[in-house]
Amino acid sequence: RCCAVADRTGHSLLHTLYGQSLRYDCNYFIEYFALDLLMEGGECRGVIALCLEDGTIHRFRAKNTVLATGGYGRTYFSTTAAHICTGDGTAMVSRADLYNEDLEFVQFHPTGIYGAGCLITEGCRGEGGYL
Repeated sequence: RCCAVADRTGHSLLHTLYGQSLRYDCNYFIEYFALDLLMEGGECRGVIALCLEDGTIHRFRAKNTVLATGGYGRTYFSTTAAHICTGDGTAMVSRADLYNEDLEFVQFHPTGIYGAGCLITEGCRGEGGYL
């Protein structure tokens, strides 16, 4: 099933989720880069992150940690993945000696046009198109 808002679907989803998050007591840390998982007794208790604005290192402690790091699409030679999809989250999990599970479910677009750097959209297939 496809969700589309003209050519601004991602923008629309981002603003909808952000608007909903304002209903709760959320803190935002913009321009931070997660370096490693904070491990204690074999359990993840947060992340260690670099502030990209001033180069300081921070510890973010948490009861639960969700990694949403964008996958590893840039590890492929021909890809339409964002430039930030470099596998850093997968690497953090490996360094912490934890399991990376279900890696086959990381989004990958098999309809990229080699050399052109463009993509036959998911909407094309979602609307019943055959390739």
